[in-house]
Amino acid sequence: MKKFVLLITLLASLVFAQSAKMVEIISENTVKIDKDGVKKKIHLSGIELFAKANNSKETIQLVDYNKRDELKREALSYMKKMFPEGVDLSYQIFSKDEHGLEYVWISNNDFNYKIVRDGYALTDVEDPSLPTGLKNRMLIAQNYAKENGIGLWGKYKEMKALENQDIESCGCGFTQKKDVASDILKQQQRGL
Repeated sequence: MKKFVLLITLLASLVFAQSAKMVEIISENTVKIDKDGVKKKIHLSGIELFAKANNSKETIQLVDYNKRDELKREALSYMKKMFPEGVDLSYQIFSKDEHGLEYVWISNNDFNYKIVRDGYALTDVEDPSLPTGLKNRMLIAQNYAKENGIGLWGKYKEMKALENQDIESCGCGFTQKKDVASDILKQQQRGL
C-alpha cells in the first residue's frame, strides 16, 4: 500500500510539474530559478540547513560554525555540479508559506532525495510540506548514506554529531531529540 501511495505521489509530480531554469544555488535548501522570465527563490522540501542542525536550547554546539560552513561549501559544490546555471528544472510545488515562498520537490533525478542519498544533505524531519511517503524515503536514504559513509558522512566525523544530537528544524523553534531518522523509522515500521 505504501509503495502504491509513493507511486501515485511520484506520478502526480509528473502531471503537475512546473518548468524553470536554474539561476543560482543560494543554500542547501534554497535555489533561485527563472520561471517564464521571472526570477524567484524556491525552497527544497525536506532538506535541513547545516547551520540549523544541532542547535539546542542550551546553545551547546558540538560542531563549530567554521566546520558547518565547510560542510555547506561542499554541499553547494555538489549541487552546482548537478544543476549548473541555465539548466532546465522540473519541479512540483508542495506548499507555499505566508511570504509566497514555494516548497518544492525537484523532479530532475529526484534531486531532493538524491542529495540526501549521496550524503550531501540532512533530512528536515519537521518539514510540514513534505508528504509522509517521501519523508520516509529520505530518512531511509539518509540512514543509508550514514551507514555506508557516503559523501560528507564518510569524509567528516562531524556529520554524526550534527545528525545524532538535538536538531532544531528550520526556524520552527521545535527541538527533537537524537537520531530522529532512526527513531521515526522504527516507529513507522512497528505500525506496518
